[in-house]
Amino acid sequence: MEELDFQGLLDQFNAAGLERGEQVILGHFGTVQTLLSLIFREPVKVKLLEQESRDNESENEILRSVHLLCEIGIVCYATTHIPLERNHPDVLADISAGTLGLGQIVVMHEIPNKRVLASVGRNPHAFWRRYTIEGPELLLQIHEYFPREPFEEVGWLKARERSDG
Repeated sequence: MEELDFQGLLDQFNAAGLERGEQVILGHFGTVQTLLSLIFREPVKVKLLEQESRDNESENEILRSVHLLCEIGIVCYATTHIPLERNHPDVLADISAGTLGLGQIVVMHEIPNKRVLASVGRNPHAFWRRYTIEGPELLLQIHEYFPREPFEEVGWLKARERSDG
């Protein structure tokens, strides 16, 4: 679903039973690092966990895993598949450097792009989305997983009722 299909986005979110706070995060198509910094009222940093080039069945790619974190802890786990043949060498160089978030790289290179939401989901402990960022010589396939607890701690999401048994 493309980012300007507002009714489709609302229908998908309602079908998944997402809370309003989850919808704001999963429907945000700017840099997630900026949005999370605003929610947590402090800079959210990207910590690169792993980045490896690998030979996929159909094409070579970089597989990148990061944590987005702040004082409260990890607020997002993200994994991205980056096909080498579909991305500009300058973008790949910045990705390989591992110092910037992917959204920051797209903005820095001023690449016209669209974001396509593939799926969303939730369970009692987390919510997530899969989407792509696509543009000329740009394709990023991203899975972001947001643990609920830090968002509950700052009042962004309603706290779940917890059972002790």
